[in-house]
Amino acid sequence: MADVGQIQARPVLDGVLDLSELKRRSVRGGFLTFASQTAGMAIQFASTVILARMLGPGDYGLVAMASAVTALAGVFRDLGLSSAAIQKERLTRSQQCNLFWINVAVGCAITVMLAAGSPIVALFYGNQEVSWITRALATTFAINSLSVQSSTTLLRRLMFGRKAVADVSGGLIGMFVAVTLAANGFRYWSLVLGQIAGALTTTCLLFLLSPFRPGAPSLRSGTKELLRFGGHVTMFDLVNYLHRNLDKILIGRFCGTESLGLYNRAYALLMLPISNIRAPINAVAFPAMSKLGATTDVFRLYYRRIASVVALLSMPLAAFMFTSARSIIELALGPRWSGAAAIFQILALVSFIQPVLTLWGVVMLSSGRSKEYFYVGVFHAMCMSCGFLCGIPFGATGVAGGYCAMTYITAVPILKWAFSGTCLRIGDFVAAVRSPLLASMVSACCSYFITGFYESILPPPLRVAVAAMIFAALYVGILISTSGGAKEIRYLLSAVRGAWCNGPD
Repeated sequence: MADVGQIQARPVLDGVLDLSELKRRSVRGGFLTFASQTAGMAIQFASTVILARMLGPGDYGLVAMASAVTALAGVFRDLGLSSAAIQKERLTRSQQCNLFWINVAVGCAITVMLAAGSPIVALFYGNQEVSWITRALATTFAINSLSVQSSTTLLRRLMFGRKAVADVSGGLIGMFVAVTLAANGFRYWSLVLGQIAGALTTTCLLFLLSPFRPGAPSLRSGTKELLRFGGHVTMFDLVNYLHRNLDKILIGRFCGTESLGLYNRAYALLMLPISNIRAPINAVAFPAMSKLGATTDVFRLYYRRIASVVALLSMPLAAFMFTSARSIIELALGPRWSGAAAIFQILALVSFIQPVLTLWGVVMLSSGRSKEYFYVGVFHAMCMSCGFLCGIPFGATGVAGGYCAMTYITAVPILKWAFSGTCLRIGDFVAAVRSPLLASMVSACCSYFITGFYESILPPPLRVAVAAMIFAALYVGILISTSGGAKEIRYLLSAVRGAWCNGPD
């Protein structure tokens, strides 16, 4: 079978790009996006540490009240038009200009609706300050709408470095403004104005760094197809948003605040590293696969490479967190949170397969099947909701168990549905995950047995550090001892070296 780098891809709108160049830009883009996201997390962490010493819980609580409303509005922020523009093989300037003005109109409309509805939000919470906070945060929708197509252009052309610069700069400026204002007694307004300053910075930089410049709208540019695609993506996002919050609603309603707190912290702690792996790879894979054609061998090879990389990184991480759950919880959250360990372990089983499994969404969107993408989302949401409802009699642990069970039960049907109409088969998924799956499982079993010898005599920091070193050594050793695992590692190292052999994109 030919190597990915040896097959020529078809011409694309933004220039003829052979697959070796696509591979190079994808790997570089993955690293840049990962670095950008890591920097963003570091900025957010530093901001939290500093501001927590300047502001009180009440300040954060007021902003959280308004953010709960703006988060729901965020589902409709671009109507899925950024995904539509990235996927479109031949996107004309007239079409993109139309999308720009639609994005601006939607962003401004959301801003106006949130501002108009802010008194209702204040009435619901019984606090008038929330009304002004909601109005202020609403302006970020109008601001961000100006840069949607600028960001889309950078992604279409695989210019991930420029986007990283804009995102990180926005985070830094936002933190600087928030800390400066907090030091001068602006209380919760420092958090609000920091978000607005960050949005303004990112928007301005994206506009300056992107080749796209908006023009006048056109009535005959064929935008209807893009709107239809974006509408399906938006409906999927809405369904996904609702079911992703159902577990917390059920636990809060039937199990109480303590159970919800344990579940919420366990979920957040687990997803922090997993998201930092999955999000950059997905961000790179979608625009790259959109250029390849879903029925070509090169599409299949690219999917297998991406799935293999996700599995190589996420499966051992999830397996390690499963075996060291109690130590990780005690280290990160403290002894009072020991009740979250069982939930953390169950959710680790979900995260063992979920990051690579959810590439089905990238497959469907990159092949232009947004309507089926929405249908799969509805099916997935219904199944997960059933899992939550079946588990709720057993508390937060039962909800996590229902989530886990449904993830594995629905895996094959969803993959078959997603791969239908493409060159992909279930065997491609199995081939991509086989080596890291076996190496992770064997490493987890061995590590779990070895942990018993030192777990009771070491403090949590040393316990986690020793467990991580033992697990890493086992995983790498087992992986390179298998022909499939050694081949994937060699390919990954080769791709990383090749990613930086040319100048900046």
